[in-house]
Amino acid sequence: MPGTPIVLLRFPDGDVEWRSTRGELPIGVLVRSRGALWRVQAYEEGGAVILKEASLEDQASHGPVTTPTPIGDRQVLLETILEV
Repeated sequence: MPGTPIVLLRFPDGDVEWRSTRGELPIGVLVRSRGALWRVQAYEEGGAVILKEASLEDQASHGPVTTPTPIGDRQVLLETILEV
């Protein structure tokens, strides 16, 4: 998709991944990546998104985690679950 934003995700374990999004990710939004739910905690200088684990309540209210079959060897689109 032309013009689709690309974002750098920073996970609590120190890993980083590039993902495509459908738009801006506000602080507090829930996203699904690596087959788990994460909450956007902050932005780092340069535009990286800092993620933290979603609460157990968030995980329970959004059902079981499903991992779609990615195109190629890795999923490229970041799924936004809920905006806060």
